[in-house]
Amino acid sequence: MKYLLVIMISLFSLSITAEQYTTQGIEVIGKGSVSAKPDKFTFTVTVSQRGNVASKAKALVDHKSQLVTQMYLSMGIAESAIESARLELIPRYEIPADVPAIIVHQRLSNQEGEKNKTKAVIHRNQLTDNSVAQQEKIYFEVSRTIKVTFTDFSRYDQLLDNVVKIGVNRISALQTSIVNADVLYQQALINALKNAHQKATTIAEQMGVTLGKVSNLTESAYHTPNTYVMAGRSNAGFNSQVAENNVVAQVNVTFAIKTEK
Repeated sequence: MKYLLVIMISLFSLSITAEQYTTQGIEVIGKGSVSAKPDKFTFTVTVSQRGNVASKAKALVDHKSQLVTQMYLSMGIAESAIESARLELIPRYEIPADVPAIIVHQRLSNQEGEKNKTKAVIHRNQLTDNSVAQQEKIYFEVSRTIKVTFTDFSRYDQLLDNVVKIGVNRISALQTSIVNADVLYQQALINALKNAHQKATTIAEQMGVTLGKVSNLTESAYHTPNTYVMAGRSNAGFNSQVAENNVVAQVNVTFAIKTEK
């Protein structure tokens, strides 16, 4: 009976070992990418003006914003491609630098009943009374952001030249994207799967085993790296170039190992 029990335990252990071996496989990471130049661009400028009178500052911003919009239209850009944000008006407060600090003297008792003289300094940025508030200088900052979307990159240099001549206050970095990015990603995904299969096949051949079916597959998150636009300016104007985007896909694949029967 004891020998029979030992044999059964041994067979059970061998069964577990065989099962663990058959469930193991070759796990690889496959990567694929497709390169393409961006074909959609968003150009953003900001017009701003400071002034003591809000209405005057707003009028200047409105005038310059209108010049920017008219310039876009004169370049043949559709009105639907121009987005003008709401006017933003922010009051700004400044405390004059000549407002003095206030020194407060106070006597505190120590443990022996004697009094020590202490001094506390309150700086002007800590003052909140009405007398100081009346000395604050107030002005207004009015701004508006204008965005335009286009698909012909050759327009970019002309846009830069024109907005600089108008005198906008800020030119944001050009935003780029690919219209058919989903289609390109599907191709990158196919390349990633092929890459994973090639890796697993190479490993199986070197290890002397036979590659089986896919037992597990996970698609990793992907991203499209940012495209950098190189802009240079000479006497003839701006001369910009845009680099290609790499649409990247990644998969984690586990292939089973075929066992001889």
